Amino acid sequence: MKTMKRVGLLLVAAGLCVLGYQGIESIMTEGTSYYDYTLLDMLGENALAWHKNLPINTVARGIQYVINVPAYALFLIVGAVLLVINGIFAKK
Repeated sequence: MKTMKRVGLLLVAAGLCVLGYQGIESIMTEGTSYYDYTLLDMLGENALAWHKNLPINTVARGIQYVINVPAYALFLIVGAVLLVINGIFAKK
C-alpha cells in the first residue's frame, strides 16, 4: 500500500502544479483568459486517437470524457481516491 500512497501524493502534487501553472500563465499573458489544459492538449490528438476505434460506444464516450476533463481536476480526483483507498485498506 505504500506504492498507492506515493502515487496518490504524486498525483495530488501534479494536479496542484498544473493548477498553479495555469494560474500563473493567465496572470502573465495579456489579453487571454484562463485556459484549462486537458490530457488531449498535453499528449496530442494522435496519441489518444485509439479510443475512437473501440467497438463499445459507451466506453469510447467515457474515455472521450476523461481525456477532455481539465488535467488538474483529473489528477486531484484520482490522487484523492487513491489516498482514500490507501487510508481504508492500509495495514497497521
